Amino acid sequence: MAASSDPSLPQHDPGSSLPQEEADLKGRLGEKISILFRIEGDPDHPYSEVVGLLQRVAVNEAGARTLAVCRRDGSVVEVAEADVIRLKFIPIRSGGPFRAPASWRSD
Repeated sequence: MAASSDPSLPQHDPGSSLPQEEADLKGRLGEKISILFRIEGDPDHPYSEVVGLLQRVAVNEAGARTLAVCRRDGSVVEVAEADVIRLKFIPIRSGGPFRAPASWRSD
């Protein structure tokens, strides 16, 4: 991911063997997140957004990371880190009860 001046985006420390943002993201699994990312194939709509719970941070053999986000309906969207434009954690609203995603139900 390219360096950004936006403080909500994770920054990479090139001197560390385990990127700091990877440790930060893995420590935030289960938190609500919004990711704006690039998509290909539709020049009129080059971006998409996913909102849900950060479910997984995976790294392939080449070192590229993928973020998996579980939507409220239970579907999982995987976003390549290279396509991320904006990543923002959404604070849990206070005062209301926790509402589990539909995928967590055992109906």
